[in-house]
Amino acid sequence: MTDSLSKISTAVILAAGMGIRLRNVTGMLPKGLLQIGGKSLIARSLESLKNEGIERVVIVTGYQESMYHENLTPQASFPKLEFVHSPQFSESGSMHSLFVAQELLQEDFLLLESDLLYESRALPAVINFKGPDVVLASGKTGSNDEVYIYGENQDQQSGYKTSGSVVSGKIAAISKQPRPGLSVQGELVGISKISPELLKLMCAHHEVNLEFPCSNHYEECISDVSSKIEIPFLRVGDLVWTEIDDQSHYDRALKEIYPRLTKQ
Repeated sequence: MTDSLSKISTAVILAAGMGIRLRNVTGMLPKGLLQIGGKSLIARSLESLKNEGIERVVIVTGYQESMYHENLTPQASFPKLEFVHSPQFSESGSMHSLFVAQELLQEDFLLLESDLLYESRALPAVINFKGPDVVLASGKTGSNDEVYIYGENQDQQSGYKTSGSVVSGKIAAISKQPRPGLSVQGELVGISKISPELLKLMCAHHEVNLEFPCSNHYEECISDVSSKIEIPFLRVGDLVWTEIDDQSHYDRALKEIYPRLTKQ
């Protein structure tokens, strides 16, 4: 649980994506409703958020929005749910989902992607980080779809190998592509803590460049504004987690990640 000095009561789950690469697994279901071990990914996140003291979750829907309403009926194990629809979901990326929800976000909040399977310590690591903003990173996953968090070269000796270490530093860039002059500090997990100040910068940057189709993602926006405001990363080197974007991720979730989580 958070303490009174660092209490976060709101979370946002970005769930508007069409999940085209996963259609052979999900059919017409949105990714967040994919079940692992008899429970959907988004329901797992909601229960974990409730366990960490989160009282309110804003879910940004797009593709198959009615399925989220039908499957996420209020229950004691969930925080209070609010839904916001992103009408141009088919021609926009995750940053636009956050953009359409901005009026509901007047305080520090957690930001999560809907397609994550992760161990319970991921949330308190972010919630209890000393500072208004932080982006969670992990060590090497071998997922073949990594989004890398880059920092200055001073951390080259420690690298970003999978280990039990917890390391923090300043984000210099977030990208799938190599960034000359910078070193990889970890892999983007998809769980962050965002302050109103950072959200305002991100939304202003997004709006200036907004035209449809718009494939801008929130992590790209964080990367772009990191030159204007110091945004820390927190690397939990041995974090057990996966996103589920395609068949290989799904297979890895079933064969490797979920069995490890059930043993914890």
